[in-house]
Amino acid sequence: MKTIFFIILFFVPILNWAQYKPCITPEMNKWAEQQNPDAINAKMELEKFTTQYINMNYKEDNLIIIPVVFHVVHNYGSENISRAQVLDAIRILNEDYRKLNADTVDIIPAFKSIAADSRIEFRLAKIDPDGNCTDGIDRVVSSLTNSADEGTKMIAPSWDRTKYLNIWTVASIASGAAGYSYYPASVSGQWGAAVDGVLILASYIGSIGTGDYVTSRALTHEIGHYLNLMHTWGNSNSPGLPENCDDDDQVSDTPNTVGHTSCQLDAATCGSLVDNVQNYMEYAYCDRMFTLGQKDRMRATLNSAVSGRNNLWTTANLIATGVDASVTPEICMPVADFVYNKKFACTSLSVQYTDMTWQTDSISTYQWSFLGGSPSTSSMANPIISYTNAGIFSTSLTVTNPSGSSTITKNNIIQVQNTDSAYYLPWFEGFENQIFPNNPDSNYIWVTMGNANNNWQRTQATSFSGLACMKISNNLNLENQVAEIYSPNIFISGQDAANIIKFKVAYAQIDSNYKDQLQVFVSYNCGQSWYPRINKSGVSLQTVGGTYINNFIPTDTNQWRTENISIGSFLSKPFIRLKFVATSHLGNPIYIDNIQLNQSTSIQTNDFEQLYLPLISPNPITENSQLWIRTEKDEDLNIRVLDMLGKSVYQNTSQISEGEHAIPLSNLYSLPSGIYILHLSIHQNSTNIKIVIP
Repeated sequence: MKTIFFIILFFVPILNWAQYKPCITPEMNKWAEQQNPDAINAKMELEKFTTQYINMNYKEDNLIIIPVVFHVVHNYGSENISRAQVLDAIRILNEDYRKLNADTVDIIPAFKSIAADSRIEFRLAKIDPDGNCTDGIDRVVSSLTNSADEGTKMIAPSWDRTKYLNIWTVASIASGAAGYSYYPASVSGQWGAAVDGVLILASYIGSIGTGDYVTSRALTHEIGHYLNLMHTWGNSNSPGLPENCDDDDQVSDTPNTVGHTSCQLDAATCGSLVDNVQNYMEYAYCDRMFTLGQKDRMRATLNSAVSGRNNLWTTANLIATGVDASVTPEICMPVADFVYNKKFACTSLSVQYTDMTWQTDSISTYQWSFLGGSPSTSSMANPIISYTNAGIFSTSLTVTNPSGSSTITKNNIIQVQNTDSAYYLPWFEGFENQIFPNNPDSNYIWVTMGNANNNWQRTQATSFSGLACMKISNNLNLENQVAEIYSPNIFISGQDAANIIKFKVAYAQIDSNYKDQLQVFVSYNCGQSWYPRINKSGVSLQTVGGTYINNFIPTDTNQWRTENISIGSFLSKPFIRLKFVATSHLGNPIYIDNIQLNQSTSIQTNDFEQLYLPLISPNPITENSQLWIRTEKDEDLNIRVLDMLGKSVYQNTSQISEGEHAIPLSNLYSLPSGIYILHLSIHQNSTNIKIVIP
């Protein structure tokens, strides 16, 4: 993992745009070849066919049309890209592959004459594998859009890869890459049918919305791999190495090169020939062209039966997928969906609803129904609704067009509380109420949300004390599914700053590969904004050692640990509420019991913790670790890292403005493994936090 991190640091400063990370197609194809018994023979077969095709005296130059489906995997974030953004990506692909991109004028003289119109075109499918109407965009809601990998493709299943080019778009990729694809031979046979295609960041799709014109060329690059093109320096992910001169991309008119990460157009790294730095298969990102040789290699791939690429553009398939000119597209029946910008409030709440209906651009009518809302109905596409009475409310949307109608209902999505209805101190929750999380008074209901199949619930199978506790069954949820539970409000105004929230937790890690996560947040405005207080996973979360293969149940009080939450400067607020968030990594259940406030405790917090509420997560440190800190005004923050001998190994001073901040700690990840003290100071206040570098 550390190796990947350093690769990312290497590329980012050179490219001067911080979001890009290289594709990992070579690594993924090596992995696929190890998994797939057909790969080696298929690779030999395809290379033999390609050589024969290129050596033919006459090569067809007809227009090849490829039907495309975008599987947009999202969790209602910005990764749920619009149809317009997808269409823009198709436009850019067709410009790049047809040499219609305006920036071909920038191609240097050495390569102008061999810049190729590949005569390949991409069209969004109009008919799905079952013969139903589609707009070529398949939307799937899943938390697997984050840290996506091959498992993400399983919850957004591939359409027949001999009929469609499958493209999966996601919020982030586990490896840190912008995207990757497979060469046809690597995924040949039945083994590769479910994974063949391109996995890419949604923010690298198109030039509008969340996209950008420069990053949009990453899809051009990845589809090049899908059509059997290597990087110009060969089949590796290591540009810049002298030994790359001895590697080859199997294309005769792309000069051997070490590979580039900057736009040095006069570079000649492997001899007298100038490098084709402007090639779409480079990393220089001043890309403008494919060569005639690359055109031949891609078209050879599309004439080969390996992985069914030759069926994509047959007339029969173009008709079957609805992209042939002879097919008149139908108006697709809508699939209703919506999002909303707020979930919680006290006494009064105004919610902006936004229509997210998909599969069609044609909508005749909207019919909204808002339980507890004012107005209670609407025919607008994006209404604003007010809630004034306390309660927990649901919303429905029905959309209609000439092909039919679709309805979606989202239950218990809006909670409005009375400001004078909250738990008084001393407060204790031991989950002994048999109807938990429900309550006859909606102000005292514990609200569950998230996308987990199994959410937080009361269990009598175990407890720290009493008859019951709260449990989340990570072992019954899917990878990365999230379960959330929100407490009612708790009055805290005027309490002693030394008082902290305490609770008992129990969790057993199956082994080091299972890192179920528990986070706890605090809100002082009824849940409109949340502040992190605890973030633990895996070994830092476990409360008992040993081997517990599945469905761990604590049987002794020694298997529980006390967690403490400082509420510091929140004590100036009238009330708080808590949020417990569990993210499943297929491990064991997590148990919570005996949440309490205003009880005697030996734990004392210092002034720094009370004023600034520092939190480091995750800890042990990863390349994604951050210091979360909150200030009431502009401050100078001093950060110093000490090893266990007291030697300073890192120091930094920066000014932070008023508000909440998440300060990256990725630079600490390169320190040698061990235990360190992170010393934070602002003015005369300071604190020490133990951190672990794995």
